[in-house]
Amino acid sequence: MFKQITDLGGNEWYLIISLWIFLVFFILVAVLLFRMRKPYSDYMSQLPLEEEEARQGIN
Repeated sequence: MFKQITDLGGNEWYLIISLWIFLVFFILVAVLLFRMRKPYSDYMSQLPLEEEEARQGIN
């Protein structure tokens, strides 16, 4: 398996491009998470609980 990785035969551009896409995506997600405001995070964390409470109140 390691021999296949080291002997790419000109297809290394696909690996480099996919690595860059992977890195850019996760760096972007990390930046968005660090910039997220605390009240928005609290609001979003309570949504599933509020929805469940609303369903229980209807029954």
